[in-house]
Amino acid sequence: MRGRMHPSAGDPGTGATRLAAASAVFARPVVHLSAIALLAAALGIGGVAREPLDGDSAMYATIARTILDAGEWTHLTFNGVPYVNKPPLHFWLNALAFRFLGTSTFTAILVPGLLGVVCVLLVYALVRRTLSEDEAHDGARPALLAALVYVTTPEVAHWSRGVHLETLVTAWILLGLLAAYRSVADPRAILWLGVTAIGGWFAKGPQGLLPVVVAVVLWAHAGVLVARVRSRWSLVAALLAVATVGPWLVARLGEGSDFGRAYFEGQIGQVLFEGGELIRGPFWYIGKLFRTYWPWLPAALVGIVMLAGPWRESLGARLWVVYGAIILLVISAAVGKKSRYLFQLYPALAAASGIALARLARRVPSLPFLLFCGAAIATLVVVARGEHVSRSQRAHTEAALAIAAVLPRAATVWLTHEVQYGQPQLGKIVGFYGPPLLRTCRATCDGEAKGGEAVIARDHEADAVASALGAAVRARHGVLVLLAVGSTRAEHASTRDFRDFR
Repeated sequence: MRGRMHPSAGDPGTGATRLAAASAVFARPVVHLSAIALLAAALGIGGVAREPLDGDSAMYATIARTILDAGEWTHLTFNGVPYVNKPPLHFWLNALAFRFLGTSTFTAILVPGLLGVVCVLLVYALVRRTLSEDEAHDGARPALLAALVYVTTPEVAHWSRGVHLETLVTAWILLGLLAAYRSVADPRAILWLGVTAIGGWFAKGPQGLLPVVVAVVLWAHAGVLVARVRSRWSLVAALLAVATVGPWLVARLGEGSDFGRAYFEGQIGQVLFEGGELIRGPFWYIGKLFRTYWPWLPAALVGIVMLAGPWRESLGARLWVVYGAIILLVISAAVGKKSRYLFQLYPALAAASGIALARLARRVPSLPFLLFCGAAIATLVVVARGEHVSRSQRAHTEAALAIAAVLPRAATVWLTHEVQYGQPQLGKIVGFYGPPLLRTCRATCDGEAKGGEAVIARDHEADAVASALGAAVRARHGVLVLLAVGSTRAEHASTRDFRDFR
């Protein structure tokens, strides 16, 4: 008598059945939305705080910390110098996080990381709202796949980890696109469009106005441009912008920090018309996408074709085509080019990829679940490996942390111009991990630092600074030197303090 095979062993249909069951469970919106949110949170926050902040991340965190320490929310400063390069919203949010959760590396990366989760959910919501008409039998499928593509885009994962501004401005832009889409049929949505434009401006300046440009194109195509511009909702939105952005601009322009020239001419004008060291050709971003937008590039190209076909009849397709085209034209026309300027294009590419993959998922229903499993494995690898830090950067960070750990808490601490602005910019690390409210000298601190105060200098300028101040070189560590203005007792005490760091 032949033995009966157990149904769970050797049955080729069992694995397929289990996969189909798991895929059916994952297809429920509450399940896959929760799973994607957890995935985005792990990518945005997981393992990031293991490494100390450095570079711009440390500078942004220092500015937010200074808001609390100085009690000044309008006139931003960085180590005592007016900071005019970015609008204030990111720093305000991080300052609130510091106030309620304490100042630490983790709380510094928390707000941008959580905003990365918000961006993923907004991509899902926007694609489902605008493109479900092309997948009427399963409107959640293209949205789910678009969100998966977005969260697993390498550049999105990179700029969502750490203290960066990209997730904040992108969240406002995605909300603005939803308002632009609704405003074609409902003029009341213009008010929400105005609110998102204000938020986007406070997040990163003119980039926040992109949804307004998209809305104007959509209105013109629908034949309602004049009606929408003349709408009372447009007037209310404009007045709201004047009442919010206006006072902040007036305060910054009148503070004597040369904000107008530094921000509008230096930050915006240089990127658009001068480029500096970032001058690249008009097709640099296209080449960048072909080099880096993997594994999603084939799906995105197919999806772009699928969106371009019905763009005249489909408002949703038109929204994504117009938005993607505007982003690519603006960043390609600018003389200065950086890879992070592509960040706002990735939602459009994710939407295109989601449509293409949803068409494929008709033949392979388990595709969304399988892609999520692959994304979860990749996320575990990213979180486990953490951020790559070069040997030289690690040495600079250790030197800065060693100095920050022994800085006096009761006396004023000064940074030389070289420490603040020279390369590597070690003032960024010392500023966040040292005592609050550091100050920056114009040059060698002569005439600024007084007796009993401390000065941080680079090793190559230590003797000149010490001579100018009549100070004693208290310690050396890597490329940083701590000087005590005046007291030889402080010199001897500091020598003992630094015996482990020489």
